[in-house]
Amino acid sequence: MPTSFNRDRGQRDGEIASGYRNDNGSVAAEFALMAPILVLIATGIADFGMLATKSVGLAATARIGAEYARSYPADIGGIQHAMQSAMSFGPALTFPASFPRSCECNNETPISCSESCASVGRPGPNRIFIRITANQPFTPLVPWPGIPAMLTAATEVRLQ
Repeated sequence: MPTSFNRDRGQRDGEIASGYRNDNGSVAAEFALMAPILVLIATGIADFGMLATKSVGLAATARIGAEYARSYPADIGGIQHAMQSAMSFGPALTFPASFPRSCECNNETPISCSESCASVGRPGPNRIFIRITANQPFTPLVPWPGIPAMLTAATEVRLQ
């Protein structure tokens, strides 16, 4: 069906007097196309924000455990308690059965912690280190590729 043309105003049928077409439905269609993308972007921002917050908190907790271990290296339960009570964690922290120790001489040669550097002909006294590790589960709102299900923070402190 041919459209009629109003010669007096230079308008076709269906046009408003201002010269624009009536496109009310296109706004709803554009919103329907963009809404899922906007929700996905907002969810991504929330997930990565929670990931960053939990990672920083977990790293700070490991440092708190390392400071406690510097004073009381044999108190494994005390180290764990200091770390757990440092902050309030949604999912509880998990710890290894023990915090491993390593030893080396002044020239950075690894040595068994039961040996003395002097007895094996190495310079200096033993340097003893303890590695403090904590884990926390992380569940994002959307399962993004590359996001770990378990966050881990570790730090090492020199005891001697």
